[in-house]
Amino acid sequence: MYLTPVVAALALLAAGFPLAFVILRSPFLALLLAPLVAALLSTFAVILMLVVGGPLPLWLALVLVAGAAAAWWLLRRPGEPAPYSGWSHTLLIALSLLPPFLLVFEPPYQWDSHSIWWLHAGYFSHDGAYARTAIGSPAFVFSHTDYPPLNSAPVAAVWSVVEPDFRTAQLIAAMVSISAIAMLIHLVRRTLVGVSAWVAWTLAVGVGLASWSAAPRAVTSGLADTLWAAAIAGAVVALLLGGDPLRRPLLPLLLLTVAALTKNEGLVAAVGVALLVTLRCRAEWRRAGLVWLPVLAGGVWVVLARLAGAQSDIASGSSGGAFSRGVQEMAERFQLTMAALWDGIGPVVAGTVVVAALGALFLRGRRRAIGLASDGWVWAANGYYLAVLVWTYLSGPNDIRWWLSTSVNRVTVLVVLLAAVSCAGWVAVASGDGRPAEPDPVGDGPRESDRTGITSAATR
Repeated sequence: MYLTPVVAALALLAAGFPLAFVILRSPFLALLLAPLVAALLSTFAVILMLVVGGPLPLWLALVLVAGAAAAWWLLRRPGEPAPYSGWSHTLLIALSLLPPFLLVFEPPYQWDSHSIWWLHAGYFSHDGAYARTAIGSPAFVFSHTDYPPLNSAPVAAVWSVVEPDFRTAQLIAAMVSISAIAMLIHLVRRTLVGVSAWVAWTLAVGVGLASWSAAPRAVTSGLADTLWAAAIAGAVVALLLGGDPLRRPLLPLLLLTVAALTKNEGLVAAVGVALLVTLRCRAEWRRAGLVWLPVLAGGVWVVLARLAGAQSDIASGSSGGAFSRGVQEMAERFQLTMAALWDGIGPVVAGTVVVAALGALFLRGRRRAIGLASDGWVWAANGYYLAVLVWTYLSGPNDIRWWLSTSVNRVTVLVVLLAAVSCAGWVAVASGDGRPAEPDPVGDGPRESDRTGITSAATR
């Protein structure tokens, strides 16, 4: 009973480790990234299976061999370890996430996990023809068969070779989500190079733990909401908060791809991030154009799902949407939506807005000195997503009260994470000494601020 989940977890780490190591050039931090890479490779295998046909194990074997070959080829090129990727940094991230990860031992009871993600994993685990039939079946409209496959693909990969088990599915999904949160923590720490190590690590871990604030059981219960939200937040930190967004683009591009292939909301958010990065880096538009590759990957899934006949209750509801409603009904939906958003995340967002306003008034000139870009980019990404979210609730066909009660806490995880990123940035600015940010350290190497009497929390 307990052996299968353990073997599946080890297989997930082994499958993703080679490419994770190539991206980070650190065997320690690569262990935290490996589940996310394995999920992405499984997703590519599922997409190839749907396009060409054949059993999933065949495509998994081909993708894993191709991934290992690519890792071997890339390792022949020069590279250096990512900043803050030593064993002590990795251990600090892992230990900070261990207590909330223990929720994975709760029973796998979440309805959406069974009715959406693990149902999809079940038909993906067979072959291409079987999966295409299930995707296009009207009987599965309730299951959002148009949803991208990344949250289901690693579970399907395991189920295609062992007896399906929900405990195994829960552990695999939780590892993938935790991997995204770990990368968010790493990127926040990597970006806050202009402050003391203790402050930077405290803020980075705090942002990561905010992943449990809006929907605490979504992380370890098989749901996808925290996975794509943490991936988007990590990409925002690297591409919109950091001073040099295109210096180390591989990890943020991977996170954007993960978000775009996890859920429709993730694809929408990835489009917004790509637009903002293109605007910010318009002087280097050719390099900035790389951020559209994850959007393209998400678009490929949208086309493939439509060709397979995928349907969603949101897209195919009986209501005509916003254009069939009167002004009074739209106003009522708007009031209910805003009330639900305020009850869920209003005080947190309002508090961070106050922090951002005070920071912009008194500390704006010190941001660039410690290596941070304008906070406006983070709030632009947050505002874009909030606007899309509100419009979705206004225009969707579902009963608004039921819809809000069953989803609003999950779909606002990104809003909380981006608000936490903004707040962390201003706290870092306030605690910094105003001196120019230092170059990124590599591995476990000491920083200049550590030599001035502040011992790094990661290298203690």
